[in-house]
Amino acid sequence: MTHRLADFPAGEVARRRDELLALCAQAFCGAPWHEPPLGAVRTVERLLGSAAGRPDFRAVAAFGPDDELLGFTAGWTDTVLTGREPAFELAELVVAPAHQGLGTGRALHDALLAALAPGSRLLMTLDVPELTKRYERWGWSVCDRRTPGTSGRVYAVMRREDG
Repeated sequence: MTHRLADFPAGEVARRRDELLALCAQAFCGAPWHEPPLGAVRTVERLLGSAAGRPDFRAVAAFGPDDELLGFTAGWTDTVLTGREPAFELAELVVAPAHQGLGTGRALHDALLAALAPGSRLLMTLDVPELTKRYERWGWSVCDRRTPGTSGRVYAVMRREDG
């Protein structure tokens, strides 16, 4: 399957809101996430609410031959995961289930990070081997584990140094 990668500026994110909702709902409803559709709404609203308006918001999308949205990744500089020094947070990496395992996620990941200045990178993902092992293959390492909120789900905080 071929895809085209392109920057995904805030205006385009807003224009494709319904596609983003559908994509996130599909991607998060299955294993390992098992999120209800409300999880997709929260993800997209976070992107459109505070994140896309940030001056350091950066996103890349993968499009199919008919300009359909196959996946996206987004991030910004923050101190939430570090508690102190600013670091770029890879906040979302979402790929349509039919396109998972085909290199789309890795291509999105690499394109987003390649455009950044050298420095620390952080992400937080569900602490399951399927996800943490993938990110470890991509140069990340677990630096902390957290159980935010009331769900009881454990998340791995992962770090990568580029530069």
